[in-house]
Amino acid sequence: MRELKKIVIKGGLLIIALVVMNYIYKATLWQADLEEYSGLTDEIVLTKNADILYLGDCSDSYFGDGIKNEKGISQLLDSLLATQKVVGISEVGFHAGMYSTILTNVPTDSKIKTVIVTMNLRSFAATVQNTYVTNSINQRIRMLNNNYPPLLNRFLLSFDKVKYNSINELAELRERDWKRDQIEMGSFNTLYDWKTAYEKGEYIPFDEHWTEEMKAKGSSHIANYAFQIDTENSPRITNFDNIVALVKKRNWQLVFHLMPEKLDESKELVGTELTQLIAHNRKLLHQRYGKDGVVIVDNMELLEADEFIDELPNSHFHYKGRKLMAVALTQFLNENSNQ
Repeated sequence: MRELKKIVIKGGLLIIALVVMNYIYKATLWQADLEEYSGLTDEIVLTKNADILYLGDCSDSYFGDGIKNEKGISQLLDSLLATQKVVGISEVGFHAGMYSTILTNVPTDSKIKTVIVTMNLRSFAATVQNTYVTNSINQRIRMLNNNYPPLLNRFLLSFDKVKYNSINELAELRERDWKRDQIEMGSFNTLYDWKTAYEKGEYIPFDEHWTEEMKAKGSSHIANYAFQIDTENSPRITNFDNIVALVKKRNWQLVFHLMPEKLDESKELVGTELTQLIAHNRKLLHQRYGKDGVVIVDNMELLEADEFIDELPNSHFHYKGRKLMAVALTQFLNENSNQ
């Protein structure tokens, strides 16, 4: 009994010490660490006076090599909505997990009435989920996680190495998921099988004009779109579900902005099996979130191929393309605003 009492006392003292250390850390170093490792403290403060919060990825923040002075989708939207202030938080690599984390940090006294969240179909693919920006995004999510005490977040950031992978390890994770994730519709069981057959010339939907350049582009389309969303295990589905729940608690209007893709090119380079799979995933997202009353502004077929900056699948758009998306969002907000 005496030994048990000693253990309880020591445990209590340890808890008190940790609470005090957390308090001291939060009062001294936490704010600087939060800015250094999340890089979003100033942006989150700005949401306090926003009517509309736009959360985006490279589609809203990358304008082409060396181009800095153009407007992103959120800025164009702000220009088009004369009576409403739009604040955008967007960076390369951001996905629904990052958006969910940002929303948990929005000040409780914010003026926000509408949240627009970028929904990038390719973000559900293992190819995009295991890229070079993954480590940085995980780090930022860790530091902004307000479910844990700040000191614990900082501790985990330093010692939890499980989610931080080298470039080679990320490539291994991509291939693992390509081989593991099942495709129930079509000729191939997995993305890996499809991509391998395509690159070996065993699956060629072309005539005699097929070239190595077309094969390289087509292989990239397979890597980005040849997957079937698994609603039970997809981390992005979990993230978007969390966003729906968070927004409902705050009584905000929620809009998912489904980004444009080169669907004609997918069909031309790989064939109708791929575009049918894309259509399946697209319909799944509409059905899943439509029942929750979430609006999806679907711009997947909005743009011509020349409005995409890159040859390979990506969400980098020229100014005209970004403007067309902002106009489509403006039209929806003007017609359906609950403000």
